[in-house]
Amino acid sequence: MKTFHLAAPALLALLMPTAFAQKAPTSIQLKPIETTVCAILADPSSFNNKFVKVRGYVQVSSEYSILTDDKCPADIGIWFALADNSGPPGLEAIVNGKGTPGGKDSKVRTIPPVPVRLIRDSNFKGFEHYMTASAHAESCADRPPTDFPPECTTYRVTATFTGRIDSVSKALHSVRLKRSRSCSAPLDWKGFGHMGMFDAQLVVQSVEEVVAVDEDEFRKQQSKPQ
Repeated sequence: MKTFHLAAPALLALLMPTAFAQKAPTSIQLKPIETTVCAILADPSSFNNKFVKVRGYVQVSSEYSILTDDKCPADIGIWFALADNSGPPGLEAIVNGKGTPGGKDSKVRTIPPVPVRLIRDSNFKGFEHYMTASAHAESCADRPPTDFPPECTTYRVTATFTGRIDSVSKALHSVRLKRSRSCSAPLDWKGFGHMGMFDAQLVVQSVEEVVAVDEDEFRKQQSKPQ
């Protein structure tokens, strides 16, 4: 299996307005909560407006940007956003839902979202490199490659991400779980990401421990008898 490691030290107006790229302090002093994609999907509201560290792999298409984990039950995943309002390579355009970052206190007063600032260091650039290569490789299926040798490798890119979680309310999450059992359930647009389909989004501040695996090699390994 071809595995690529990066050393730890080392879009449109429609695209991501809900990511709330704010003028933030030069550094975030909050210690992130170490958690998992599965834990966030199971109870997103308990992580709302919290600063977290989570590991997963990123899936991107023209309209979707998702952080997921094979250990979780089949689910829609967490919407993956960058704190500077840009999108990962391959994401072209979306129509955002009505989900709003921030929270409410016990007196139902608005709590502003925890500020996050995207750190474009060597780790982020490595992550971006593999995501860009994958997005470029997708075009090989549609037209002949323009370079030689052709770069048509797609990567399964896994990394550890630190950032803020935005979530729908506990009540809305519960309602959506019940609706998901019905294929004819209409979209309510009340969540995050494209068409508000996602109950939670991660607004990324930093990236580390990037691992990129050739998708073809990964599928071959997965198909071998255990």
